[in-house]
Amino acid sequence: MVGSESGSSPRIGVVIPYFQRNAGLLHRALSSVAAQEHLPVQVVVVDDGSPRAAAEEITPTLRNELPGLTIIRQTNQGIASARNAALDTLTEEVSAIALLDSDDYWERSHLRHAAAALSLGADFFFSNSRTEGAGADYFHEHPRRDLLFNAQSVPGAPALRRWSRGVSALFGGGCAFATPTVVFRRALMPDLRFTTKFRRAGEDQAAFWELLLRSSAILFCIEPTVVVGSGGVGTWRNSRWGSPAHLVRLADEIRLRRHVLSSFPVSVGERRRMQRAVAARRYEALASALHLLRRRRKDALKEILYLLRSDPVCAASWCVDLPNLLYRKIRGVPSTH
Repeated sequence: MVGSESGSSPRIGVVIPYFQRNAGLLHRALSSVAAQEHLPVQVVVVDDGSPRAAAEEITPTLRNELPGLTIIRQTNQGIASARNAALDTLTEEVSAIALLDSDDYWERSHLRHAAAALSLGADFFFSNSRTEGAGADYFHEHPRRDLLFNAQSVPGAPALRRWSRGVSALFGGGCAFATPTVVFRRALMPDLRFTTKFRRAGEDQAAFWELLLRSSAILFCIEPTVVVGSGGVGTWRNSRWGSPAHLVRLADEIRLRRHVLSSFPVSVGERRRMQRAVAARRYEALASALHLLRRRRKDALKEILYLLRSDPVCAASWCVDLPNLLYRKIRGVPSTH
């Protein structure tokens, strides 16, 4: 369904979950919102029990530049709960929702491109991005970069492209866009909620599948309009191999793919790709669990049990993978996963 606001300027509300230890990150994010060439009508920051309170980042200047700024503080419940609290706070005036994480920030043109896309009839918009301090942008590093850059152009909007290859193709080889690049029409899912079942990954992509399947038009920007920060508390980025958090992330990534395969229409090719991704993550989780147990990490058992509860098939998979993993360790053969 193409939204009824096609041709008019969308009234954008910005949702920002916040949990940080370092000073200045939220202030930077909000300053980038205030500098937008298309200003939002409301900005909601949900302080999710952050060690550094959101209120400490809000200067009088920011208050003046963002008259629609609202700060909510809650006990720590996770990023999905924080986003849901922000969604509940948006006023009826808001017709489109933009997502931003507190350690990331936007280029001045981000909401202008999003507003143009929605005014042209898009229900869902995303853009290219780059990581702070990195050289290449996200699209150039993505396995499907040719599909992204060669997508159908939009007359009168040189930076915009139209995605027409289906939702499952958009996620092939990994999600083609970062969460803080997303803007969507609120009428797509007025009762949208991010699932709280995920702890380290997946809660955003599960929602995106729902939104994208309801969208009749998906437009995106090939210019990097979002900078993904590198200095904050990132639930996905800070779940590196060798840590208990890594097991949680793998469990959530497996849960996401199993949810998609059982709930949404997926092409045969993409189904096989996702099944291979699940098998690879189960194998990686086995190697990670053995590494943690060998180091006698007391907190490892809890996260191993979390993984096995979220993916009961994983235990059977480990019975098959363990001999192969031990053989490769003994022979010094690199893993194929």
